[in-house]
Amino acid sequence: MTTAERLIDEIMAAARIPFERHRREVLRELRAHMEDFVSAGRQSGCREEDIERLLLERFGDPRQIARQFAWVYRRERAALCLGAFLISTVVVSLIISAAALAMQAGIAFGVGAPVLRVFGSRHTAIEALDILATAAAYVGLITLGRFFGRPFAVLAAVAAGLLAVFAATGLPPQFVLFGFANGAMLRGVQVAVRHPAARLGAVLGCFAVLGAVFFHPSLSAFAASAASWLIMGSAYYLMTHVAARVDQALLGWGFAY
Repeated sequence: MTTAERLIDEIMAAARIPFERHRREVLRELRAHMEDFVSAGRQSGCREEDIERLLLERFGDPRQIARQFAWVYRRERAALCLGAFLISTVVVSLIISAAALAMQAGIAFGVGAPVLRVFGSRHTAIEALDILATAAAYVGLITLGRFFGRPFAVLAAVAAGLLAVFAATGLPPQFVLFGFANGAMLRGVQVAVRHPAARLGAVLGCFAVLGAVFFHPSLSAFAASAASWLIMGSAYYLMTHVAARVDQALLGWGFAY
């Protein structure tokens, strides 16, 4: 690999320019500049090692050049990340809702309860909204982390704004609160706990505590309540893996070089 090719690769990899059309334009521009510089050096009688040294001096730090291109395409990158956030939130919510319902239906079938009650209850609709809010908060933290050094603080400000809007319009705010707390907890566990088994245990433990603290189930209903919360904890843990793969697939397509 020549010095020019190495410089181009470093610039393109660090710039993370969105969309293939923009990347082709920048790549063509960089190659043209470097080929012209190398050609001029050869015509003036410079040796190859001198041309490579002068090329490095002429173009400087590739990371600085990459930052300049990143600034030029900042709006396109933000639009791509926003689109990925919206698609990821919807896809993840649908997958996790289906998984949670399937697990709950399996338990209902196992204990002899009517399976259709699982799908037709008001609890199921609330569950789906909780999953949507949690997915939005969790994926939002991943997306905000690409633009801000403190994504939790930014998400808290967004959640506060949504709560104000909900309060002004009379809409129930519990979904915003649950989604923010749940998404922050899942992201915090993912960052703080490295081992997968310990991470799963931490998530399930958090959900068990939430169920006991906020719902105070009676002894007769404790087993069913515990099973329900463990199912949701497992589904939300699955969400972290699904969200990472969907997000990586979408942004890998958008930023691939």
